[in-house]
Formats: sequence, C-alpha cells, structure tokens
Amino acid sequence: MLKASSLSNAIFVCLMISIFSGCLVLISHYQNLLNSKLDFTETLINTNNASFKYFALNPNLLDLNKTLEIDIFENDIISYSTKKKWGFFDILSTKTIFKGDTIHKIGLIGNINSDKSSPSLFVTDYDLPLKLSGNTKIIGNSKVPIGQIEQAYINGQDGNDVEIKGRVMISEDKLPRLNSTLDINIERFKTLTIDAFKSNQIINSFDSETIVIDVSNLSELRDITIKGNIIIFSSHHIKVSNTVQLHDVLLMAKSIVFENDFSGNLQVIAKNNVIVEEDVTLKYPSSLYLENDTDSIKVHFKPSSSIAGGVVINGNTYKGSLMRQLVIDKSAKLYGSVYCYGKTQLQGDVIGELYTDRFFLKTTSSNYENIILNGTIDGDNLPEKFVRLPIMNSKLKSSGYEIIKEF
Repeated sequence: MLKASSLSNAIFVCLMISIFSGCLVLISHYQNLLNSKLDFTETLINTNNASFKYFALNPNLLDLNKTLEIDIFENDIISYSTKKKWGFFDILSTKTIFKGDTIHKIGLIGNINSDKSSPSLFVTDYDLPLKLSGNTKIIGNSKVPIGQIEQAYINGQDGNDVEIKGRVMISEDKLPRLNSTLDINIERFKTLTIDAFKSNQIINSFDSETIVIDVSNLSELRDITIKGNIIIFSSHHIKVSNTVQLHDVLLMAKSIVFENDFSGNLQVIAKNNVIVEEDVTLKYPSSLYLENDTDSIKVHFKPSSSIAGGVVINGNTYKGSLMRQLVIDKSAKLYGSVYCYGKTQLQGDVIGELYTDRFFLKTTSSNYENIILNGTIDGDNLPEKFVRLPIMNSKLKSSGYEIIKEF
C-alpha cells in the first residue's frame, strides 16, 4: 500500500521534469531565433560591404550628393549609397536597411595612379637648364627644360654627389593643367562659433550634416580636439598650437602656422601663407591647397617637418606665378603629389612627384635660378597603393580607386 506522500513526490518529480523540458524547448527556440538573427545580420553586413566595395571601385556611377539604390545580390535587400566631396577626396557612404535593421559604412576614397611612365619631376621649359648641386638625387623619369640636366658648384664646393635614375625628357612650356581644384562654399553649411561648444572635444560623424566652426575671433587655436565632418574657418591668420588634435577635418584660413611638434591629419585651404614649423607631422591623408593671382604665396616646410598626401600651389596667370613659392628645408619630407605653379626651393625630400614652374636657391651670399642643392625627388618609393591627390588629367585615364580609410 503506497503512502500518500509518494503520490505528491511523483507529481513533484513530473512537474520538475516538465519545467526542465519546457526550459530546454524554450532555450532551443531562442537559440534558433538568435542564430537566425545572427545569420540575417551577417547577410546585411555582407550586403552592405559588397555595395560599399562596388561603389568604391566604381565611384563614377554615383553623382555627387545624390543617393542611389542598389540590390547588389538581387535578394530584395536594398542598399543606399551617396558620395560627396571632402577636400581632394570623396566620402562614400552606404546604408543597408531591412525590417528595422540598419547597417552603415562610411569611408574616404581616392584615385590610384597606375601610370608608371608619368614623370617624377616636371620643370617648365623656359630655356633655362636645370642644374643639380651637392648631394642631389632624382629617382624616376623627369621632364626638364631642353631635356638636359647639368651640374653646378655652389659656394666653392669641391665636388658633387649627383644621382639621376630614369629617362630625362624635354618638358613643355607650360605646367600640365590641374584636374581638380578646391572651391568650397561654406555658406551652405550650418556655422557655429567655438563658444557654442561647452566641451574641448568636438566630434561630428560623416553620416551627419557638415558643420562650420568659425574661429575668426581667435589668433591661436589651442587645447582642443576637433574630429570628423567639420570645417574650421578663419577669415584671418590662425596659429595651430601643438596642444590641438585635428583629425579628418578641413581647415580654411587666410594664413596658417603650425606650431613646432604639432601632429594631426587634415586638409588645408589657405589664401596666402602656410608655415609648417620644425618637427610638425601632417599625417596621411593630409594636403595643402593655395590658389591666388593677386597676392604673394609662400608655403614653407621647415627642418624635420613632413606631410603625407600632397601640396598644391596654383593660380591662373604667369605674372601671379612670380609671387608664388614653395620652400622645402633640409630634412623636411613631402610624400605624395607636389604641384607648384611658381618657384620651388628644394633642399629636403619629395617622395612621389614634383611639378614646378622653376627652381630657385637663396643662400647668404647669392640667389640662383633653376638649381637644386642637396635635394631628393624619389618617384619609386611610395607604397604601391598610396592614394595621391587626383590633380592630373593624364593620370586619371589609367587609374583605379582605393579606400583610404574607414570611419
């Protein structure tokens, strides 16, 4: 004869087994839901990445500031892509949306030059031969006046150590025309003063609207971090302290000085002068752009300073070119594309390409025309996928596109 407690124990055991079994079924159900969610999320990510890569490789399919829809895998998952200019480069944004889920990818893209025959050095032919002096190297093809390079002896030097590697050809009587210039109308963007921000860290993502920060009331920018989709504007001169952190921004001013030991990456648009003081590092991808026909222009890279990206000094008239100059001091290094519709003094290194109207050299005792002293132009040692500034028409015909960085 069973005790009454045995029945209650049996019921309890059955209940526990039922609860445990139900938990297993519930866990299995949620596990399946989670796996389905993860699989679907992975599908969205792959779709978005594929759409981003497709337009990164074919950016000409996108019109500036317009959105294009694409079903890249023909699976009814739509991606939306847009392209806008950001300095010399393009911002590509791709968003994939399905049933409330959104995947977003943003990157900076640029043009790759694959034309191995393009010159590393171009000097306009004004019938004044190019002369090299001291420890000077030209690595890569060059186009120079009358197709000849001579040696010169400056300040009573005993000898030169000149190296020329590559074809030497006759240059034309004009610099190649630029394919790309920068003309940014800041009036179409929301403008704020620096006082509108309570924090010393200002960040604006590239999936938001561009904002302009007007610092015209400041003579020096210091103790602040500014990053992303931001244009810093000054109608006057501005000094950038080494206490400032600038990343991916545009900086526009009449004249700019980067203080010793400053480090950052940005694109600069100036009117008159840019002074890059000693030990300043303008990281990749950075650029300087100046265009002026009425006032003098000077860009000066002081010893041990560097930029990775490029420098463009431009104008529309020969008369204006006589007032434009680029000075590259000893141990200064410029990586990428350098274009100067004016005169260049080179005593540092250009790793990439240098296009200039003429060279000059100013010493304590004299001035010289079309001479390079202790300078280097090396067109062979840029990384294979280094994205140069898209400034030459001739290069674009044989170029592809590369993702410079993702945000």
